[in-house]
Amino acid sequence: MGGDVMTAISSFSARPRLARVGVRAMAIAVVVTVPGVFATTTTASAAPASNVAPLPSVALAPSVAPIDDPIADSAQTALDLALRDVDAGGVASTTYLVARALVADQVGARLWTPGRLFDEAWGRADMEHQVALLSALSQLGVPYRRYASNPGVGFDCSGLTAFAWSAAGFDIPHNSTAQIRMAEPRTIDTAQAGDILRYPGHVMMWLGVGQAIIHAPFPGRHVEIKFLANRSMKRSKFGDPTE
Repeated sequence: MGGDVMTAISSFSARPRLARVGVRAMAIAVVVTVPGVFATTTTASAAPASNVAPLPSVALAPSVAPIDDPIADSAQTALDLALRDVDAGGVASTTYLVARALVADQVGARLWTPGRLFDEAWGRADMEHQVALLSALSQLGVPYRRYASNPGVGFDCSGLTAFAWSAAGFDIPHNSTAQIRMAEPRTIDTAQAGDILRYPGHVMMWLGVGQAIIHAPFPGRHVEIKFLANRSMKRSKFGDPTE
């Protein structure tokens, strides 16, 4: 695999952000509990839209996060490779799997958790969930902005989840309450990595391991990954936007 794989990965790093796929596969989640901290925020509202998206890929304007985050760069590379595999029939290539494992290792290092746990959880999720999750991770470091869903520029909490799921081919409302209401209810035992997780007044995306999430927290902060506190986790609801 070695040099040929890494050469192939590096050749995708400069491609523009892509969006919209539609591939399904059954999956199960890996569950590990790790304590953490959580802060709530408000969400913006917009008119609901349909939950079914077209299959063709659509290019988004290239963007650069104001804060250079190495995980975001790696996630963008893995996302480009995932979308290439989807366009080729939906079978994950070795090149993509290596790129995804690198992102998982980086996420694990930041959260003091073995990266293989994230990679295993992501591998058990269908390609729609993987694309949505990698899309969110590609925006790490982008600042919080109210009512925004603009890659590389700014997001509020529901703007980030709406953007991530649009990349996977699902047009979900830019509103945390509407998002969870239209999603199929899940539990931590039945959710896939990439499913949304809503705390009252705030929506996030589950990373597939324990209480790990990615979200746009509140003004003055940036898109980040973290662990939820036990109390916040108990008050949160999982939902699958693909159902």
